[in-house]
Amino acid sequence: MLSRNYLFNITIFILLASLWGLSFIFLRLASSHFDVISLANGRIFFACIFLLPFFLFSRIPSQIFLLFGLGLLNSALPFALTSFSAMHLPASYLATINSLVPLITVCARRALFGTTPTKKTKFAVIIGTFGVVLVVGLGPLTFSEEILVSCFASIGAAICYSLSGIFVMHFFKNKSLIALSFMSLISAFIILTPINYFALDEFPEFPIEGLYSLAILGVFCTGLAYLLYFQVLKFFGPTASSSVTYSVPMFGTLWGVLFLGEVITWQIGIGCVVILIASIVIFQGESRA
Repeated sequence: MLSRNYLFNITIFILLASLWGLSFIFLRLASSHFDVISLANGRIFFACIFLLPFFLFSRIPSQIFLLFGLGLLNSALPFALTSFSAMHLPASYLATINSLVPLITVCARRALFGTTPTKKTKFAVIIGTFGVVLVVGLGPLTFSEEILVSCFASIGAAICYSLSGIFVMHFFKNKSLIALSFMSLISAFIILTPINYFALDEFPEFPIEGLYSLAILGVFCTGLAYLLYFQVLKFFGPTASSSVTYSVPMFGTLWGVLFLGEVITWQIGIGCVVILIASIVIFQGESRA
């Protein structure tokens, strides 16, 4: 029988997937109003504002330099890369490439620590990615240099997320969730702000539609989501927690059905079933690994 603590963390996992499912929608909306660095930095700014009141009452970790490394790996680099990709790639391609995170995590743990995944886990990460492809339905895409660079940028973001999960488990396993979330984000903000300043030719405009999207992306899909993510990561471990990227497109599709009037096809239904099977198998094989 599953414990209350396990069920609580499964609930957190589902809520995290639903928030990150929303992020693709608001990322696409905001990307039409801001440049790459401003979008990434603005997202982090709103997340930090949201987390600051909680952080003031938490215990600050002492490894400042390691936190800057985490901020670079977990926020600054992947946010900038994803923001660039969102300007050229459809959301379906972003979601599919992002779903490579569990596969990259398995490979990285094997290369860095000699951790051998079970056969079930190997099978699950493959069919999970296939399930994502079924859900998002990759449409035709005209090849260009920008598209190619965007694909590599999106893959780079997936690698950053994979390595950051391993990084947290190795250096910050017993640290405060609030302090960890805030410090990693504020570190990324400190890294990106001077780059943002020198990259701008002129002071940008802040259209209200773009600010709404950026605020929602920062507060809910980043600030709150980071608190949930670090909780899931600490409880389930890097491989199992990274399987949240399989569920993100599924929830993105659900939001589309509920709010945009989109239709669920048999292909999406089969993809969702495949994703659920893959996630269950990964949890059985890798939880608390």
